[in-house]
Amino acid sequence: MAVKYKKGETEDILLEHVFKQLHAPLYFYACKFIHEDEVAKDLVQDAFLNLLNREQRKDKDEIENLKSYLFRAVRNNCLNYLARKKVENDFQEKEIERSKREIHFYDTYSTLVEKELQQKLKAVIEDLPEHYRVPFVLSCYEELKNKEIAEKLGLPLRTVETQIYRALNMLREKLRGQILSLFLLFTK
Repeated sequence: MAVKYKKGETEDILLEHVFKQLHAPLYFYACKFIHEDEVAKDLVQDAFLNLLNREQRKDKDEIENLKSYLFRAVRNNCLNYLARKKVENDFQEKEIERSKREIHFYDTYSTLVEKELQQKLKAVIEDLPEHYRVPFVLSCYEELKNKEIAEKLGLPLRTVETQIYRALNMLREKLRGQILSLFLLFTK
């Protein structure tokens, strides 16, 4: 379709004819590069719009072969789209990788904090007087009911309840300052 033409009324008719004749082949050509129908249609449309814009400029060069020009324009549009898509995909992959590293860091961080808290709690529990520590450990760690603890230790139920209550208060008091300092240590 080697066509040289001059500015005039026939230009619009020629462009309409070229559009009707080449739109489908250009679309299928774009589909070879881009496997997304709507994107391929948009890229072909862009090639025609660029041609139209080019035709409206006063300092345009003549196009020797309109068909070749449009196929080249569609190919270039496809290649540019693929290059942009690759950059976007690379960026997304880097963001996913960064997010994974960040999640791993926070998992490690929370594990460290949890271990530190467990060590502090264990140390404070070991410092409790034995008559408070034993019922508390049986209740919290062995998950025995107060009635079972009372039977196991040979104590009245009310005494066991009071000992566990006082153990909790002592733990709360001893850990209050340590948990705050531990929190401040890990948030620096």
